Formats: sequence, structure tokens, C-alpha cells
Amino acid sequence: MNTLTFTALAETLLGEVHWITADRGYCRCPGRQFHTHPNGKRDCRVTLDRVPTIYCVHSSCRSELERVNHELRSAIGRAQRNDNDPIGTRKCPSPEDIKRKREREAYQRLKLRAEKSLPKILETFATDPVEFFEESPVRLLDDPANDWRFLLQLFEPDDVIWIGGIYDSGEGRERNFRRVADWLVEPRVPGPLICPNPFKTGVHSRSNENVLDLRFLVIESDTLTKPQIATVFAWMRQFLRLRAIVDTAGKSLHGWFGYPTSAQLHELKNILPQLGCDPALFKPSQPVRLPGARRGQKTQSLLYLDLGGVR
Repeated sequence: MNTLTFTALAETLLGEVHWITADRGYCRCPGRQFHTHPNGKRDCRVTLDRVPTIYCVHSSCRSELERVNHELRSAIGRAQRNDNDPIGTRKCPSPEDIKRKREREAYQRLKLRAEKSLPKILETFATDPVEFFEESPVRLLDDPANDWRFLLQLFEPDDVIWIGGIYDSGEGRERNFRRVADWLVEPRVPGPLICPNPFKTGVHSRSNENVLDLRFLVIESDTLTKPQIATVFAWMRQFLRLRAIVDTAGKSLHGWFGYPTSAQLHELKNILPQLGCDPALFKPSQPVRLPGARRGQKTQSLLYLDLGGVR
């Protein structure tokens, strides 16, 4: 069997490998998320001679390495059997097949881990919404009817923002897409809903295709209580910057976070629904509650706002 086939299989499982010989190289540890000490560039290596093996200097990733080592050896073993089979009755999985299988397995593990994590998150990061109000970088002591003006300061003055009701999209609804500077001349809150990402100039349809830039990911839940979703926000602050929390004047809170990297987004799409969060808000054009607007007898309001470093 060609050594290049082995290295291709290894890279399918491990990602980029820095090969120092034909069958030995350094890679990113597949159990890196379990490491409890700082990582070095040469902490993890893979060897393909004799018994293919991934080694790591960290011990906390041992169980994950055992699983990936088994997968690597199985893939190379199948490749060898296929190469030695003159009839070709065994089909060796391609690198693409292995990658898809690995992604499916990773998703299932992530999903299961997320489902089991919620009780621990609720215990470890327990937070009452009033704590966010008290620590808000912007003191929110004025009339909540003006909170929409504060929230719009998260955007640039020339950003085109959609504000309106649920059906204010499509031809004839151009005035629902305006620059922030133009919205701010309105004497009162211009609508109950806002999209958290700016749109292209000249559009009139609230669609993902018309979104210009991804600025914020808004998280909310229809099943968690306000203290519970506030606790999820506290947990998320470990890896995303919290910019605002909106009390919807209903049963839920909306947390505005700086938009995640593509890798973070991929994981959050798998994790957050298992924690009880609404997956619809991953749509860039999904409308959310605008503070300052009335909802029944109550006013939607800001609970937390961080404007630091916006411009």
C-alpha cells in the first residue's frame, strides 16, 4: 500500500499534519478540548510505521486518543486488505467517506454532551437576570421607552437596519430598511422588531440573501425560564462577547452576542438547541424584539448593554 494513501487517511482524520518524515509528523491533538495544561506545537505526533499511533504528551485526552487511534488503524487496515484483495470484494472507504463518518460521530457526541451539560451549566453558572442589570457597562436607569436608541448605538450610523412588524418585508416596505442615523430622528420607537444584522443598501426584502454583514448572534429560549437562559448567557460569555440583553416583556430574554467564528458557529448550532435555545435565531435575517416597544401592557426593555469598542 502506498504511504501517501496512509498519510491522506491520517490527514482526513486529524486535519493538517506537519510531516517530518514519510511516516511521522506533528498534528493538532484530536482531544485538545480536554487538555488541562497549555498546548505546544509538538505536543501531539502521529506515526504510521508498524502500528499507526497518535501520541500526545497530555494525559487528559487519553480516552479520545484511544478512540481516534482505533479509527485510524481500522481505516489503514481496511485500505491494506483492499490492496491485497485481487478480487476487490472489499471496498476501502475514501477519505471523503471517512470525513463524513467522523463528522456524523462528532455531531452525535457533541449533541449527547450538550444534553448532559445543561444541569451542570445551570449549577455552575447560576445567574439571576438582575445581576446582569447591575453589572451593565451602560447604566440603564432612564425610561425604557428610549432603550431602542441605546441598542442602535451598537451599529454604525450608515448601517441599513430593518425595523418593523413581522409582515413589514417585500415590495412597498422600503422605509423599513433605513440607515441608523435616519431611524434615530424618529420621535418614538419605530416598531416592535429589529434584525440584528445590517442589510444591503436599496433592498426591501428581509431575507438572508440581503444581509450585508454578520454582526450579532441573538440567543433565546421558549422553554427555559429567565434565570435559566440568563445562566446560559453567563456560560456563553466564556467564548463570545455579550453586547446586550433584551427583556421581551414576555417569558424570555434575548442575548445579543458578537458573531462567532465559523468553527464556533458550527458547534453552537449543535449545542444550543440541546440546551433549549431556539435554532431559528441562527438565521441572519431573523427578527427579534426591539427594546422600547410596547408588548401588551409592558415595555420591552434593555437589561444589559455593552457599547465598548463599537466604533
